[in-house]
Amino acid sequence: MKRKKWLQAWAALGVLILGVGLSFYLIHTRRRPPRRPQKRPALVVHTLIVRPSAYTYTVETTGEVVAPRVAEVAAEVSGKVLWVSPRLFPGKVVRDGELLAKIDPTDYQAAVARAEAELREAQRALAELSAEAQRARAEWQTLHPGIPPPPLAVKKPELSAARARVSSARAALRQAQKDLARTEIRAPFTGRVLSVSVERGDYLAPGRKVATLYPLHGLEIYALVADHFLPYLEIPGFNTQGAGSPAELLWEAGKKIWRYPAQVVRLGGAVEKKTRLVPLYLRPSRPPSPPLLPGVFLTVRLFGKTYPQAFLLPEVALHRRRGETFVWVVKKGLLLKRPVRVLQENGKEAVIIEGLSPGEHVVAQRLLGALPGTRVRERIISKETPEKVKRSLEKRVRGIGASPSTPKGLSQRSPVGKKAGSEGKLSKSF
Repeated sequence: MKRKKWLQAWAALGVLILGVGLSFYLIHTRRRPPRRPQKRPALVVHTLIVRPSAYTYTVETTGEVVAPRVAEVAAEVSGKVLWVSPRLFPGKVVRDGELLAKIDPTDYQAAVARAEAELREAQRALAELSAEAQRARAEWQTLHPGIPPPPLAVKKPELSAARARVSSARAALRQAQKDLARTEIRAPFTGRVLSVSVERGDYLAPGRKVATLYPLHGLEIYALVADHFLPYLEIPGFNTQGAGSPAELLWEAGKKIWRYPAQVVRLGGAVEKKTRLVPLYLRPSRPPSPPLLPGVFLTVRLFGKTYPQAFLLPEVALHRRRGETFVWVVKKGLLLKRPVRVLQENGKEAVIIEGLSPGEHVVAQRLLGALPGTRVRERIISKETPEKVKRSLEKRVRGIGASPSTPKGLSQRSPVGKKAGSEGKLSKSF
């Protein structure tokens, strides 16, 4: 009985060992499936094919129309005002020499008459003395032939005094005639009436203001810009002896916008104390139509230097890290870090003038944690020409400082103080 149990145990152990050995054999002799290399998915990025184009540095600010020269027409003689021109009202245009007002001329006409009488009397006295002097000279030559007559004998002192009286009377007549002419107050030049200070029946004293005029073609635009924009602009008498930078003036009246070509003519005399901005003066290139009025606020676009090779990129393409400005470029499916020089940006677009080459694929999105050499798969979002890209970008940024009418420039807003009409946010410029 005991022997039978041992045989059963050894039989079970043999079956177990045989099963383990068979399993080991099957595991190590089976065919292994072929290994396939696992590919990491490439990062998908949106790229823009860049092409250079000419770019004009543009600064946008606001300005105020001012009249640098204003004339106060005043009375030169005293008297009561008898007549005032029906055209003498603020806003009216008066021509050079046009009659504006009349002062009562009665006293001045009498003064002219008296001066004429005094002149005739002085001329009569001079004529009598001249005749007496001729008779005295003849008598002296008869009595003293060959001897020159003394001055007193031929009345030379009396003749000199009579001639002086004639000259004085003639000057008095001219003054009386001039005072009579001054009773008619006329416009000194062609201009627009700014204010009127006279009415019929007023009594005017010499120097009393009658009206204020400003020349039609003497208006200027006062605009403020930050000093870091000055190197990009041409300002006569400051950084150039030639013509100033061209500009465009926009007068927005409701839904109507009038545009005027203009030019920078000079720098202001002092920096604004409150804003520390630099004043510029501009002048319309041709007589404005419709006419500009002092006090009107305008949008001013200044067109500075032109860069023949510039790249316009969306702002999201720029990256800044540890003081370095760069963009990501895709070349043969790999990311490359490219340092660039930014000329101008406005929060939506940036202008690059160094660091890029034509035809490169620039990543037009933010990449957090990207490293050079990272494998990427690109999706080109634009194969358009630079002009089309600029027009499409300008449409998206209208109202934030872009210049839709000037395809060669991306506008850069400049803050202005109360004199210029608004306070804007200062854009970056490098």
